[in-house]
Amino acid sequence: MDSQIHTNKNQDQQNPSGYEPIWPKDLDLSLIPTSTTSQFITSFFQVSDNPDLTEEWLSFFHKEAKLVMGDKVAEGKEEIRTLRKGMWEKVKARKHTVQKVFPAFAHPQPRTSTGAGAMDDDVLEFMVYGTVDYTLRETETGEEKKEEKMDWAAHAKLIRRDDAAGQGAGDGEASKTGNTSMLVFNRYRVYLSPSVE
Repeated sequence: MDSQIHTNKNQDQQNPSGYEPIWPKDLDLSLIPTSTTSQFITSFFQVSDNPDLTEEWLSFFHKEAKLVMGDKVAEGKEEIRTLRKGMWEKVKARKHTVQKVFPAFAHPQPRTSTGAGAMDDDVLEFMVYGTVDYTLRETETGEEKKEEKMDWAAHAKLIRRDDAAGQGAGDGEASKTGNTSMLVFNRYRVYLSPSVE
């Protein structure tokens, strides 16, 4: 039990806001853009937890991205926007805690247009896991707001943003309050599970 408490304190010191991912220490990460990816993940979850930042949240997704959230599937910006709106219908507030990221694949250099890769090639693939605390809205019957906690894991495939292809605001374009990196989600799938305490 003491070692578990020590681990949690250590994690809190490395991740004070709860959004910064921790990378495995025993892997060779020399080909992984860990700093860029960490900033992407941190910014994504900060924006994700604010219901007023829908357009900023959408800037993290490619215009043709696929998002799977539990049993809900959305493809393209309009469907993803609709799914995002539905995520907040019963939720008043939420806070993600990102615990660890596990890289699976990376292209260390930009791919060329000569057949050695294209913009739809995955630049980085990873799994990430954590918890989410949320407060439900009051029901029509006036029941008290309920606070819940869930474990989650996600599988992500990132690609480089293609501004030259005419993507505008909300279509993967860098924004001051949203996604400021050159990476966007091409595929993002979230797995949810009730937390076991």
